[in-house]
Amino acid sequence: MIVKRSNFENIKRQNYSIAVGNFDGIHKGHKYLLDVLLKYKKTDNSKVAVLSFTPHPVKIMAPDKWKKNLVRFRTKYEKLKLLGLDALFLLSFSKKFSKTSAEQFIVKYLINILNVKNIVVGEDFRFGYNREGNVSLLKKYQEKGAFNVEAIKKKSDNKNNIFSSSLIRDFVKNGNITKANSFLGHNWQVQGKVVRGNALGRTLGFPTANLKYMYQISPQRGIYACWTQIEGETKWRMSAASSGIRPHYDGKEEILEVYIFNYTGNLYQKRIKVAFVEKIRNEEKFNSDQDLIVRMKKDCEHIKEILTKTAVLDNN
Repeated sequence: MIVKRSNFENIKRQNYSIAVGNFDGIHKGHKYLLDVLLKYKKTDNSKVAVLSFTPHPVKIMAPDKWKKNLVRFRTKYEKLKLLGLDALFLLSFSKKFSKTSAEQFIVKYLINILNVKNIVVGEDFRFGYNREGNVSLLKKYQEKGAFNVEAIKKKSDNKNNIFSSSLIRDFVKNGNITKANSFLGHNWQVQGKVVRGNALGRTLGFPTANLKYMYQISPQRGIYACWTQIEGETKWRMSAASSGIRPHYDGKEEILEVYIFNYTGNLYQKRIKVAFVEKIRNEEKFNSDQDLIVRMKKDCEHIKEILTKTAVLDNN
């Protein structure tokens, strides 16, 4: 899957079928929409792509309302590639670009640059200056023969809860990983290169691989059952993860520490993926290191019981 950034004026015109949106997390609602898109790859022999904006428009237009992404860009890229998309177009968003009218956007980007053949969007899709563009405007161009439009209704679970990135973000922030995973259709994931820590876990007998969240949200502080995949491996390893500030050591920085069961290698600067399964308790400050060690041993036994019964959900 190719990735094109900036304004991609030099891209080769190839009758693309596209879906437009941020697709943060690639949840079940996104997956349904992308499945609709992918049918054009099979029936129209068309290349299929996602068109997104970077950074997210909210970050530019209303920075006080901006929240970090559910997952890192690399995670989104990998999942889109796994689905079978041919391209990811990332259109640079700025205050200047925000003044582009809806019709200018259609003519310049959808028709002249991308030569869109089919476009798949959510039924509430809005675009262009002051969000003036909508599905009705797209369908006017469909009537002119510019492209075909499919507007997809929002999908929900059996309790009529709409699948949405914002709702899943709330689940993660509240530590409800099980619910978040049920809406995603896969494990919520953190990935990155392992950074140096203070080696406190090693002195306790539980050496950890440390990750920083960067541009991705962090979950509610606590201890989690996780699966971890190490760069260069295909298998997932049982793990216990601590997310938070380490109150026992009066820490301040939010960090993810991952203890991989039965692993002794050096992971520094290696990339790992951590697939969250379930929160088992909050962070705590203990009376002594010995009390902490006793609790960590109990946590690991509890986590082994959980993971023995829980496979990794549809992760690549």
